[in-house]
Amino acid sequence: MKFVVLGPGRMGTALTLALTSLGHSVLAAHGRVPDSRASQQYQSLTGVPVIGWEALAPYVREADVVLLTVPDKAVTVMAETLADEGWIDNGTVMIHTAGSLSAAALQPVESRGALRLCMHPLQTIADPAKGASLFQGVYFTLDGDDDAVLLAQQWIEAWGGIPLSIRPDQRPAYHAAAALASNAVVALASVAAQVSGLPDGLKALLPLLHGAVDNLDKLGLPTALTGPVERGDLSTVNAHLSALQHNPTALSVYAALGKATADVARSKESLSQQQWEDFQQLFTSVLGGM
Repeated sequence: MKFVVLGPGRMGTALTLALTSLGHSVLAAHGRVPDSRASQQYQSLTGVPVIGWEALAPYVREADVVLLTVPDKAVTVMAETLADEGWIDNGTVMIHTAGSLSAAALQPVESRGALRLCMHPLQTIADPAKGASLFQGVYFTLDGDDDAVLLAQQWIEAWGGIPLSIRPDQRPAYHAAAALASNAVVALASVAAQVSGLPDGLKALLPLLHGAVDNLDKLGLPTALTGPVERGDLSTVNAHLSALQHNPTALSVYAALGKATADVARSKESLSQQQWEDFQQLFTSVLGGM
């Protein structure tokens, strides 16, 4: 199949490499600034030219699939612009990768006879040069027109990924979960490194982070949980809270996650009802006092 990619960033680069590894052809990519660093990296890694808007029309008309790997706020605007330009033909497949939005965000191209799809990989794209290998074992959430969903399922399975259809109304909560599992973990590592007081806090904490993820992988929830809350060690937790008084961000993060940790520990049956209530009261009082 023939593709055009609108948005030559990390996601666009990784998916271009993944699609070409299956024998598909990416005709061209469009970036708002064709000579930007992201566009140059895209061209270097994929060999696909990044062109300006004024030269895009023939490529879009020739393409079987138009792939939008643009920021969430630009998805509907871009679809509306393509529809208004008259470049979308009946049967063109229009795909976006914005996890917070359903395929309904592409509604402007429906009147042109295009098939619509949201295809969002549950994967962080830090090194797009890895291409298809990034998607091995990765879940992709799909919603949209049936024929487009079936098409994407074939690609995902060929990459070793796992296609999963979800309801459009699940998208916001699902995407919040993705942000917590990825972006928030990076932010948490930054806070922990700062609090540690160690010369290279992140490097020192990485084995601990890896160990926690490994426990989640091997043991699952709630068995993977360890630590002072899981042990019911209220005095140690109080000492932590005292040590964090000078750092309001770290204190609020610790207290908010402490409440969640107590819930996990209760489901693991590590805490009695009274211990769980004591922790909830403690963390709520910290958060309420901020």
